[in-house]
Amino acid sequence: MGRPSKPNTRYFQRTLTDPERIILLSAGKGNICRGFETVLDLYHYAHNQGFRPDMDMSILNIVADKQQPQTEDSMVG
Repeated sequence: MGRPSKPNTRYFQRTLTDPERIILLSAGKGNICRGFETVLDLYHYAHNQGFRPDMDMSILNIVADKQQPQTEDSMVG
């Protein structure tokens, strides 16, 4: 994985696997940097809703239908 990071790390470099690259490209509409920022925004939202890294991701209730309004209760079960 490389050197361990520190809380004051400003830059980091890692080799992306093909699935990671595809995820970031999809999230950023073809722009890996924008995708990385989108993934950070998603985690920020989930964290504010009560999700923590030690929790199972299956508790996240993600609604794909844009017609259905999301409530705070629907993000973290």
